[in-house]
Amino acid sequence: MRLSDGFKKHRGLILAIASVLLLAVVFYPIMVFVQQSHVLDHTLSGVLKIPTAQQTAAALQTPAAQPTPVKLPTGPSAPGNPALQRLEMVTDQAFGDGSTYVPNSWGQHKNRIIRTSTGDIFMLYNSEGTDHNRTWHLMHRSPNGGWQEIKSGNAGTEPINIVRGPNDEIHIFALPGTNAQVQHLESTDLGKTWTSEMLPGQWSMDQGYIGADVNAQGDIVVVQTGNDIPGPFYWSYYSPDTGKWQFHMTNLPIRYTYPFAFPDTNGGITIAAMRDALRPELGYPASGNDFNYIFNQLKYFYISNVNSSPTLTKQVVLAQVEPQNNDDADITYMTDSYMDTQGRLHVLYFNLYDNLVHHIIVENGQKVKEVKQNIDFGDKARLFQDAVGHYYIISTSQDGNTMNIYQGTASDTDGTQLMAPVKLNISQFPGCSDYDFCHSPNMTLQRSGHALSNYIDGVYGNHTKEIYFRIKLR
Repeated sequence: MRLSDGFKKHRGLILAIASVLLLAVVFYPIMVFVQQSHVLDHTLSGVLKIPTAQQTAAALQTPAAQPTPVKLPTGPSAPGNPALQRLEMVTDQAFGDGSTYVPNSWGQHKNRIIRTSTGDIFMLYNSEGTDHNRTWHLMHRSPNGGWQEIKSGNAGTEPINIVRGPNDEIHIFALPGTNAQVQHLESTDLGKTWTSEMLPGQWSMDQGYIGADVNAQGDIVVVQTGNDIPGPFYWSYYSPDTGKWQFHMTNLPIRYTYPFAFPDTNGGITIAAMRDALRPELGYPASGNDFNYIFNQLKYFYISNVNSSPTLTKQVVLAQVEPQNNDDADITYMTDSYMDTQGRLHVLYFNLYDNLVHHIIVENGQKVKEVKQNIDFGDKARLFQDAVGHYYIISTSQDGNTMNIYQGTASDTDGTQLMAPVKLNISQFPGCSDYDFCHSPNMTLQRSGHALSNYIDGVYGNHTKEIYFRIKLR
């Protein structure tokens, strides 16, 4: 028999044996390597403390309900390059005839605009209605542009608030009929459908001075102020963990209004507000004109835990300036309050007597700094940070034709060292100087539910007009 015939006869067996031998040749070195690597891994783990694959995977798993906070730089950062990208008139139907109160632009503590993760913009304004029944309007701008009204309702006497939840929930708070009831409306589908509820609690029959603020986790605090003496805070706190609202009343001997409230991640609340009372109630002579209220003191309040002890645990007077005559009213007018990325509270106020913005910083419940800053126009000054933590103060100019952006210098760490302003031309839709009828820039910042960003969306007012803008910061 020829060799080729024998191979053909037994080729199946031969190929099987060859395959086994080939597998052994290939896989034996791999198995040895793996075994040695396993030993080496254990040896190095003991010496160098290298985590195992299982430990690494476990360490990377972060519960969705407890996001890891982003650590931003705490030192100086390079200034940006602000540029105006959008300037659009949203409406010319806002309530603001120049003499009748309460106008649409009133209330520097209000949150008026939000931006969702989809790029949709929502903003609120009030039209005339009647005295205690103004009409609020919710306007929507899609990512493709164009403004459209999608909802309206009874605002009560004053402008209302809007904030954004961590999953693009839209929250609106109104005081319909000025009738001691706070209405909460919520949409979870970009304004297509809504739920409505009246928040529990014994709210004030007064016009409200209501503010609403939110943190990154979705905790919301709504604050209302009432009569002059005593002057309580009426407030309600929403926890996303329980899905419930808690109502509280905190008694104060005198009223503090225009409250900026900042819920923290540990159940605490920081509030900055202006004292708001009649001159004789504070021991001053009565005014010689029809307006007898005086604003000459700012105060810091802190509630350490809304769950275990919902009472004031600290109060600090931040500024007080005595009146120089019997007619001055807005002596220490608070233009803004801001909580920075290091947990420091910033308060800006315009001093009537030196015509400067005073920038106060509070750290760990103590006033640590007060710096005077020359801002055009000081009554409209607002503070914020960009995505790298750099500080900016923004204001519309006194003549209304420019949006002035004061950046922190390259060595600034808290917004108190400023560069000369970048002046953005807004003369197509100018602002104006009256702070009750021409509100200052109101923007998509943390207390209305937004992460730090390198661009901001905002609105400013000019009597009956609401103007939308977008500024690229860097």
